[in-house]
Amino acid sequence: MKICFVAHNTKDYKNGAALSLINVANELANRGINVLVILPNKRLIYPLRHKNIKIIHSSIISMRTRLEDKSFKNKLKEIIKKIINIKSTKNLKRILHEEKPDIIHINGLDSEVAAKAASQLGIPYLWHIRQLLDEDFSMRLHNEKVIYSYLKKANGIIGISKAVKEKFEPIFQKEVKLIYNGIPLDEYIIKNKPPLYSSETINILIAGRIVEGKGQLQAVKAIKHLFDTNIKNIKLIIVGKVDSENYFNKLKSYIERFSLEDQITIYEHTDDLKHLRKKCDIGLICSKKEAFGRVTIETMVSKMLVIGADTGGTKEIVTDYYNGLLYEEGNYIDLANKIQYAIENKREMETIIETAYYDALNKYSISKVVDQIIVLYEQSFNEV
Repeated sequence: MKICFVAHNTKDYKNGAALSLINVANELANRGINVLVILPNKRLIYPLRHKNIKIIHSSIISMRTRLEDKSFKNKLKEIIKKIINIKSTKNLKRILHEEKPDIIHINGLDSEVAAKAASQLGIPYLWHIRQLLDEDFSMRLHNEKVIYSYLKKANGIIGISKAVKEKFEPIFQKEVKLIYNGIPLDEYIIKNKPPLYSSETINILIAGRIVEGKGQLQAVKAIKHLFDTNIKNIKLIIVGKVDSENYFNKLKSYIERFSLEDQITIYEHTDDLKHLRKKCDIGLICSKKEAFGRVTIETMVSKMLVIGADTGGTKEIVTDYYNGLLYEEGNYIDLANKIQYAIENKREMETIIETAYYDALNKYSISKVVDQIIVLYEQSFNEV
């Protein structure tokens, strides 16, 4: 069997959808399966160096756009993208004809190019939906009707959470197979992690793209509220790539306005998130609505306490007071109260952290996920 992944268009590989593709591709290659990965722009590099993996760059333009942008300029951009992707489809068909994959695996809601090429060549294709788009990215699709028409024709559709499944299944009127993201958990286990609250300062981490949907401002406001109520032995670390300059400036202005520089540190980039997690006690997931929550799993395996918003994929992973704490999304006072409760109930939190650690190991290993995906490959291949 030969599998061809078509990656979504992005600036780098450090987002959840790209990392998940990399994890699946490596696991398939380790099992002796030949893997072809189509990267949609020449600047995009994936760290895939397995002998069973081949990488080809073939330009594919993303059809995502900002939810609120209905300008004439954006409409013109849509037309240009469609014209470019006509040529992209031809180029991809040539590659697929030469490489002869058995299955096309489309990673993310980006464009219809791969599905169109697969359909014209008679190659079965699976579509892996890893985002909600409007709820988690504040984005929409230029040519939604066309992309959705090809999704309905797919040999299989995978959704990474119940939130994704429940949104798209009624739209497509077709089963969306629920398969949670798999993660190479060994990479996130921290050996010799200090005991909870072992230093005088309680360190809290929120990791992820700096954009409004990720809710960093909720975390900042919660820290201010705690500080105002005389809980001062806390420090918030924000780390992530800046996706919205306006939101980033809003964060910085709030921190400066209330003189929170000593309590809150922002890292726009780090090559060693594991090092930060080693010294942190609590990990916050403040997203408006996660499609899944890869960072949530990484936090659990890092033996940090997860405090997350009660929406989307986060509430599927986290059970309140069992393997983490949940707060009302958008309510920074409730978030502050949960942080305070966690600080005041150390022994209970230690039990929750241990439960979360083993829960993540049992449910989200990459091996189990790939087992499920291979079943779909075989079903799709046998249907042709």
